[in-house]
Amino acid sequence: MTRDIELENLETGTLDFCFDDSALVSYDNFEFMEKDQNYECKIKLFGEMAKDYGERVLKCKVVSTDIPIGKKLFISVLVGEDMYYIYQHKFEHECNQKEFLFLVSRKDIIQVNNVLHPDLYCKKHINIAKK
Repeated sequence: MTRDIELENLETGTLDFCFDDSALVSYDNFEFMEKDQNYECKIKLFGEMAKDYGERVLKCKVVSTDIPIGKKLFISVLVGEDMYYIYQHKFEHECNQKEFLFLVSRKDIIQVNNVLHPDLYCKKHINIAKK
């Protein structure tokens, strides 16, 4: 099951329409979220670097280039006063830049309070013995 969730940043007033597919991959997901409740959320920008301004292109200011969230590495960026995260590997070629343009195709919820999106878990290897 996938869903779109509207989140409001209580500090900046920004409204973000975010994609949540956590229920597709695990029982440990974000289904606990309820309307009109407050949560500490991390939002990933999904997309690619852009060369020019256009529709859905955001100007990102780099805050940190090495943020571990679960088993993945991210960069943290400010868009205006709002903090977002981008996979570090999307940023490798622009690592010397303090600002860049990013074409956002989607915003994904990757963490709510202390609950990580299942794609970011450190997976354990298990061996199932044959009977």
